[in-house]
Amino acid sequence: MKNIKKLVKTLAAVSTIGLGFATVSVGQAQAASLVPNQEGEIQLTNPDLQCLDPSYCIDTTTLDFGYSVTSLEYDTDGKGLQFGKSRLFSDDRSTTNDGTDGSFDLTRFGISFYGTDEGTNPAVGTNWFRAVAYEQGETDPFEDGRLEVGRFKFDFEETANEVRLNYFDVEDAGFSGILEVNGQALSGQQLTDMLLPAGPDSNIQTLVLRNVNDLVVQMGNPGPDSVFGSTGDGVSLQVSVPESENVIGLSALAVAGVITLKRRKKASKKA
Repeated sequence: MKNIKKLVKTLAAVSTIGLGFATVSVGQAQAASLVPNQEGEIQLTNPDLQCLDPSYCIDTTTLDFGYSVTSLEYDTDGKGLQFGKSRLFSDDRSTTNDGTDGSFDLTRFGISFYGTDEGTNPAVGTNWFRAVAYEQGETDPFEDGRLEVGRFKFDFEETANEVRLNYFDVEDAGFSGILEVNGQALSGQQLTDMLLPAGPDSNIQTLVLRNVNDLVVQMGNPGPDSVFGSTGDGVSLQVSVPESENVIGLSALAVAGVITLKRRKKASKKA
């Protein structure tokens, strides 16, 4: 049986519209994942990032708890390779995605998802959001699609009473996390609290938000300012809401964080 070490951290609550201090419990009801349970590419709102294959294009606005996703620019530091907007997929790493097992054949588009990735390996049989990074001006994905880095805005069709974000395999501190909530860019201590620390290989870190209409998330960190050098730190993401989700009016935003560090057998240190 694997040895699992847990570290729990509660972050400071903040109010975005001055309605005072709010709290959120670390415990949760049964969660309903917003990651589609079928594999495919997430339909983005970006006109220049239409799905590679319409047959495997997932319209998330049609889900029970509908939302839309927009890919955003994130690499503007001028250091090393510069990356543009990323694509986003729902991926279960137990499938090859090369068409041989009836799965989405991504190899036609220069993307090769391995059953065992060089660095980012969520549990098999579960779907995670998986970003695919592209260098600016390039049409072929970086590292055959295996650098899981991107910035995305999620717009919910209804106010979410609670949103949980599970980040998998954050190994660069201060990059992955939440950058904006309900149209407000985080800054100062609020931003510091929402950017995750580095953990061991295959760690899972969870952020919890309440009363959310939209949010901007950063997944991973491209090089060269990475523990992996020019390659960068790839990160996967799961987003969920309680199954008993109630839609309520916008009030104070409460933020809490739970960091669960799961020590697993070390994978190769390459995202």
